[in-house]
Amino acid sequence: MSPDSCPSLPLAASLAVLSMCATATSNAAAASLTARGNEPGWQITISDTALSFNALGGETFTVQPAPHPTRQGDADTYLATVDGRQLALTIAARICVDTMSGMPYPQTATVILGDRKFEGCAGEPGDLLHGDWLVDEIREKATVEGSKPTLAFEPDGRIHGNGSCNRFFGNFALTGEALTISETGAAMMMCDQQLMDQERNLLKALGSVHRFEALQTRRVQLLDKDGQRLVSLRR
Repeated sequence: MSPDSCPSLPLAASLAVLSMCATATSNAAAASLTARGNEPGWQITISDTALSFNALGGETFTVQPAPHPTRQGDADTYLATVDGRQLALTIAARICVDTMSGMPYPQTATVILGDRKFEGCAGEPGDLLHGDWLVDEIREKATVEGSKPTLAFEPDGRIHGNGSCNRFFGNFALTGEALTISETGAAMMMCDQQLMDQERNLLKALGSVHRFEALQTRRVQLLDKDGQRLVSLRR
C-alpha cells in the first residue's frame, strides 16, 4: 500500500489501516543509494533496511539489516560478511563516468567481495544538474560582458532561465545515456541586438543538447550528439 492510497475509514476500522499507512510512509521515506558498474555488470542498492547485490550472470544476495557506514575523508564504507567472505562497499564523493554510456555520476563506488573487486559509479546523474547555473560560453564563445544568462534544471523535469534578454522555459529528459531539452519558449521583449543574438544562439544550442559532462561539481558542459561543446555552465 502506498501512502497516497491510504483511505478514509470509520474510527472502528482505522487503527489497523493507519498502522499499514505509517509503515508505507516510513518505507517510502527511507534513504536509498544505488551503485552500478560494468564488465561484469553489477548493481548494489542500499537503504535504511537492507543492502542488495546483483551481478549479471552471477550471484545475488541481500544483507539485512543494512550495515552502517563509517566515514574516512570523502568516502563512506559499508562492511558486512556474506557466506564467510568480507564485503566492503565504498562510496566516495568523486565524480564518476560510466564506462559504457559516458554518463557522469556524482559518486564513485568500489566493491570488494572476498577476492573480487568491482568498480563503478553511484548516485543519480540528475544531482549533478539540478539547481541554478550561470552560462559561461555558448558554442565555445564567451558570453557578452555583463549579460549573465542563466539556466536552471528542476527535479521535476523543467528548465528555466534568463536567455540574455528574456526569461525562457522548457523541459528536459535525462535517461541512462542521454540528456535532451525540448519545448523551449521565451518572452518577446526587445533588447540590444547583441543580447538578442546571444539569446537566440543559446536557445538554439539547448535544442541540440544530447548529453552532458561534469568534470567538476561546479562546472557542467552540455554537448551535442557528436560530443561538440554547446553550452558551458558554472555555479
